[in-house]
Amino acid sequence: MIDNGAEQSVINERIAGLIERGDSNLLRVEALVDKITSDHEKRLRYLERALAWALGATAIIYIAWQLILKAIK
Repeated sequence: MIDNGAEQSVINERIAGLIERGDSNLLRVEALVDKITSDHEKRLRYLERALAWALGATAIIYIAWQLILKAIK
């Protein structure tokens, strides 16, 4: 455009359009990254809760087993 002798206002409009398109692409990528990280965070929280429940259940079973063994003796 510059080599063809276009006016500055035409060049400015073209650059503004390219910047806006770049911004919209960046916003789409940002939304995608937010969705992916949100999904991973939810999965990690679920695994943490499941592990905590499993450890708690294991502890209760162990305590009950020890109480049974002491009651037998």
